[in-house]
Amino acid sequence: MSAILYYITGHGYGHAVRSNQVIRRLLEARSDLKIHVRTTAPDWLFSDPFSRVTHSHHSIDVGVIQRDSLQPDLGATLRACEVLHADFPRLKRREVAFIQDHNIRLIAGDIPPLCFEIAAQAGIPSVAIANFNWSWIYRGYIREYPAFSPLVDEMESFYGKATLALTLPYSCAMDIFPRQEPVPWIARVSALTKEEAREKFHLPKSATIVLLTFGGLGLQRFPWHKLKEFREFFFVTTGAAESRDGNVFILPDAQPRFEDLLRGVDLIVTKPGYGIVADVIAHRLLMLHTDLGDFPEYPFLLQALNDLATAEFISQQDLLSGKIDAGLNRLLVKEPNWRSVSLDGARVAAKRILELLDGNDG
Repeated sequence: MSAILYYITGHGYGHAVRSNQVIRRLLEARSDLKIHVRTTAPDWLFSDPFSRVTHSHHSIDVGVIQRDSLQPDLGATLRACEVLHADFPRLKRREVAFIQDHNIRLIAGDIPPLCFEIAAQAGIPSVAIANFNWSWIYRGYIREYPAFSPLVDEMESFYGKATLALTLPYSCAMDIFPRQEPVPWIARVSALTKEEAREKFHLPKSATIVLLTFGGLGLQRFPWHKLKEFREFFFVTTGAAESRDGNVFILPDAQPRFEDLLRGVDLIVTKPGYGIVADVIAHRLLMLHTDLGDFPEYPFLLQALNDLATAEFISQQDLLSGKIDAGLNRLLVKEPNWRSVSLDGARVAAKRILELLDGNDG
């Protein structure tokens, strides 16, 4: 049985969600394939109907450490990166031994830098699937935190060893990879109708439903009590346990079929990330979004929303004050702005990965 080792950054849920779409296509295409997933993202994000995926909580990158979904902690991020980079020699030995013991023939990464160095050390091909790279993200913080500089240099040397990079729409700074090929959007798409989705989650049949979601870290600073003032809307979000209070419904955090929930709602309030932007485009869901501060990926995501989606901006100040009703009402009367785009990036990526695995890379 052939095996692939798939490394996924644990920063937020977006990397894991899109990686899971690729993994599903890989398993559907090849009955003799086993996939080992290394990530700190929770295991419920990885659906495995074929029981050929093993999930282990190993981290070989840091991402950006955040106090909550809107507030990064760059000092803590730098310190964690320094500790991790100091441990790279040991991590490489451990991972190369795992590769040899489990007949790994290819590494896929979204998008820890070290995984491409590990592949080179093990003498096997590697594929990056991403819309940015972490060295580019950290480079934007060097002026404030100069100690990022040597870490960025090392990351760039690792990224340069990737055999192939599959670059997603609205990618940023992917020229670090010597060989690149574009792929379409990787998106999860619900097979349910809106009526079926509302029935599945016990949502009102006729209400205007708003989903509030801020990634895996949540947003405790949001004044959730204020939602009760906006009786014209029914609000749904996720939390530690299911509860319902008037027009506010909390579902459990673990939602492996989150796309079905997206299908059942009318509007979404969120921060932009690749995964949720892809979701919005795929389901033609009205989006009220705040900014990501100085996170370098944000302008690219904003451009995608402007080009392909029906969206409105809300400042972090207004969001954290609970002043979301005006933005929601503007969205409801806004001229729709939807363009048809290809959403089969997972299938395309899986096909290229298998070609490389089989040695038929053109």
